Order: sequence, then C-alpha cells, then structure tokens
Amino acid sequence: MKEEPFGDPRVGSTLAGYRVGELIGRGGMGVVYRAEHLRLGRRAALKIVAPELAGDPAFRDRFAREARAAATLEHAHVVPVYDAGEADGELYLAMRLVEGGDLAAELEARGALDPARALELCGQMAGALDAAHAVGLIHRDVKPANVLLEDRQGYLSDFGLAFGPTSGETTRGDLVGTIHYAAPEQIQGRTLDGRADQYALAAVLHHCLTGRPPFPRDSDAAVLRAHLRDPPPRVSELRHGLPPTLDEVIARGLDKVPKRRFASCAALMGAVAEALEGFEELELEPPSVSPEGDRPGVVTLIDLPPIKATWDRRAQVLLAAVDAQTRALARVALAGRCEIREVEDDEESERVIAAAKEQSPDLLVLDWNAGGQGAAAIVAALRDDPALGEMKVLLTVEWTLAASPDVRAAGADATLEKPFSPLQLQVKLRRLLGAGVGHQ
Repeated sequence: MKEEPFGDPRVGSTLAGYRVGELIGRGGMGVVYRAEHLRLGRRAALKIVAPELAGDPAFRDRFAREARAAATLEHAHVVPVYDAGEADGELYLAMRLVEGGDLAAELEARGALDPARALELCGQMAGALDAAHAVGLIHRDVKPANVLLEDRQGYLSDFGLAFGPTSGETTRGDLVGTIHYAAPEQIQGRTLDGRADQYALAAVLHHCLTGRPPFPRDSDAAVLRAHLRDPPPRVSELRHGLPPTLDEVIARGLDKVPKRRFASCAALMGAVAEALEGFEELELEPPSVSPEGDRPGVVTLIDLPPIKATWDRRAQVLLAAVDAQTRALARVALAGRCEIREVEDDEESERVIAAAKEQSPDLLVLDWNAGGQGAAAIVAALRDDPALGEMKVLLTVEWTLAASPDVRAAGADATLEKPFSPLQLQVKLRRLLGAGVGHQ
C-alpha cells in the first residue's frame, strides 16, 4: 500500500480493542482500516468517522441509533456490524471484513455486466434493502462501491452510516448519497423513505447493464439537475438487444415521484427478471455523454427548491478559487441557507483578495492551491485588513496534504479534506458561523 506523505498515526495503534492495520478505503464520511480484535482474534473492517462529522451532536445521536439498528439487521447479503461507539474521542464502526473487491471496481474493469449477473447482484441488494426498510433503516448511499463482492456473492455495506429513519426524523439538506445514484427527493432535502433506496438501486442496475450511470454529465451540477428534470435514458438504446419492456421497468424505478415507483425493491427486481426472461448476452455499445451536459469545468446554478430549515439570518459565503466539484457540493449544502457569491477558480491571488475585501463575506471558502501565490499568502493578506476581522476562512485541501505544517500554519479558521460531502460542509459552516446561520 502507498504510504501517506506525513504518515498515519492510527496505523499500529489500538482503538476500542482493535489493532488498526492498513488503510483500505477513504470517502466523504470517513476512513476504513483493516483491523483485528485483540482479544477475539477476529479480523474486521474498522470505519472511523470523519472528525468534523463526529463532533456534531446531532450526527452523533443519529449515528448511535442507526448503528444499534444496523447491528440487529440480519440478512445474508448485508455486511454484519460487529461493534460501534466512541473511543478516544473518535466514532467508529467495526464490520465484517470482506476480502473481495467491490462492484465499482468490477464495472470499471469490465464496463458492464452480463445481464444475468446484473440481475443476480441487484436482486441480492434488493433483498438486503427490503430487510432494512422493514426495521426502519434507510441506507441513503446505495452505490457500486458499497456493494462488496466475495465468491460471486454481493454484500451491501455501510448501513451503520445510513441516516434518515422512517420514524419521521428528517435530515433535510444532508446529501449523503453519491450524486450519480441519488434520488430527487434526497437532492432536494426532503424526508426520505425506502423508495429513495429503490431509486438508487435502479440507477445501479442501469450502470450494471449499460456500463454507465443513468445521467453521465460533465459536471456535478449537471448530474444533479438531470436527476431532478431529465427522463432516464432507454437502456435498450444504449445496449442493443435489451428488451424495450426493460426500459419501462427501469424508468419506473427511476421515477421522479416516489409514490409512482414499485412497492418494494424486490418488486422492482421481479419486474426486471420478467423483462429479461430468456435474454442472452449482448455486445455493449460505448457510453456517450448527453449533449445536454455542461462543458468540463463549467458549473451552472442548480435550480433547486429551497430547503426548509430555520435560519436566524442569511450569512454571506464567498467561494474563491475552488474547483467545480466543490462549487457544486457547496450549492447543494448551502441552498436556501446562505447568500453564495463566487470568484472564478482560475483567478489570480490579487483578484481573490480584492473580491474578499469588496464583498466582506462572513465566510471565505478557499482552495489550498488558490491563485498564483497560494492560499497561505491570500489568508495573510486578508488577516492584515482590520475591516475583515470577523471573516472566517475555510480551506479545502487534498487529504494527502491535510497534515502538512504549511497547511496548519496558513492561518485559516478550519480546513476541510477533499473529498468531502455536503453534510461535512454544513457541519463546518455551523461551527464557523454558529447561531448566525441557525440549526436544523
């Protein structure tokens, strides 16, 4: 495994009775290590939640409830949860270690799956999801990377970090799921039920059959907009020979209106099985990007309805010299909450400094590699201006550089490691701006 540039102090340490081994995964919600329980000698996958999420009281409460529920979920195609809790100030989740790869890697290697294999794997996931929904759990992040593979069996992982229970508690605005598979109601921040997972499963099935997710676009903003507005493409046109009846089934699973979807994930896959009955293996056409997608690097404003929340006032947030993906995530995270202004990501440091001084925002979101001089020089120049004394600075930085002494000495109020989720950005915003932006 490639060694991190500044080392990983967790490797070789002990957490909650587990000896922490090599890093095997990283995402917006946290990091995953290979681990071994010292007393039982049992191997496990140990997920440690990102600090900015673990420090949020609402997140911690939901994590505790969902982890307990996930630990009681018994299904042949769900990765079992061994243990969860807090140790040494960190939230952790211990799960069965699945030694195979995942569906994302298989799709990357093969492009698409034989329809029978796609039906087999997605059928297994449907059973796992319906079992979870029966006990009030919603996964909220069904995607190929969360389908672990071992001996041709699929196992759905990350139930311990799935929020939004069917009991009525809402997590509006917390877009946890990967955007290529996220249901419209999740993007809009509405209350979720199991039909959001069904939408994601239909999107995964589409990817398995065609070699691409339903809405491949050239920017994250365009993907989100397509989930909200565009009809799903016909799989029979992307892969010649697939029956047109399958188009209707997948379109129903991907319906923008939850009540028009199937009654369960099993019902969706039953209809898929019926449409594919007697089907033989096909040649796959190369995927193409819709001409309606935005040009690379160009992010347009997402026309999202306001997310209902209680805010004491609208804070001013300036996105300065951040990349297109960060802009798209910020718009989702802050939609309806803050007034967002932007400085192009290719502007020089002087323009960034001038924009900050002119607009005097409550929060400046700045990329570490901003402008010609870099973020440290920009922050130093802004700190010298007494008129900006109340402005907070949030640095976005690649995780490989987060432990760098240069980043720590830059003078920012906080840093956010990339990749991150809209939820993580929301948590940072609340910490930096406090009651000025309210709480859900």
